[in-house]
Amino acid sequence: MLQPRHAIAAEEVHVWHLLAEHVADAPMMDAMHALLSPDERSRMARYRHESDRLLYLLSRGLMRTVLASYLGCSCDDVRYANNAFGKPTLHVVGTPVAYAPGSPSLHFNLTHSRGAIALAVSLEREVGIDVELRQRSAEYLVLAERYFAESEARHLRGLNEQDRRAAFFAIWTLKEAFVKAIGRGLSFPLDAFCFELELNRLIAFKPLADSVTCDWHFHQFDLGEHHCGAVAVQSNGGAAVPIQFRDWCEVFAIR
Repeated sequence: MLQPRHAIAAEEVHVWHLLAEHVADAPMMDAMHALLSPDERSRMARYRHESDRLLYLLSRGLMRTVLASYLGCSCDDVRYANNAFGKPTLHVVGTPVAYAPGSPSLHFNLTHSRGAIALAVSLEREVGIDVELRQRSAEYLVLAERYFAESEARHLRGLNEQDRRAAFFAIWTLKEAFVKAIGRGLSFPLDAFCFELELNRLIAFKPLADSVTCDWHFHQFDLGEHHCGAVAVQSNGGAAVPIQFRDWCEVFAIR
């Protein structure tokens, strides 16, 4: 496995992505497994299904290799801590040059869903990301009427079944990305803010509570044929932030 070095500017967000179907060779699996900490190996072993163990392995391997490439340290030196709501933050063994005291802090957020993995990385900006399998069946209207803002549920009620599914996952990934970016996850009420859509494409973000500001930029994306996602990044006044998408296999995997 290659160990490149990367830099990121304060005005950028980098999204690293990986589809499990693109990583199948045994040497790569062995290299990924060697990166895991003892605690991560123990957690991985507790998954009952092979597909879940594989997704955990790839997601942790991607996160560790990518973050080490920005920090300028070895993968073994990257450690994680969690905030009160479970959002991972960085703890690095030693003091790599890129993470020296007083230097800008690296922010990151990981998501994975049924074969797809994505990691958002930013500098001095809170960031959140979510990916979902768009073909997954659910009680879309029931969930929307229980958790979403009324305007979002009303939008879904006015769509046909196919468009409703696409719009539901658009709203869900946008909401997940936001609550992950603020470090609260699903403990934060999803009806405290809303998204205005044209079918499944974002038009506007609207805070509905005093605890929510407009200082966020959102970006929707597709990952392969079966997954959709969204990124939320802190930005004064909601100004656009350049977001670069990078395929992990093209940079880190030895062909």
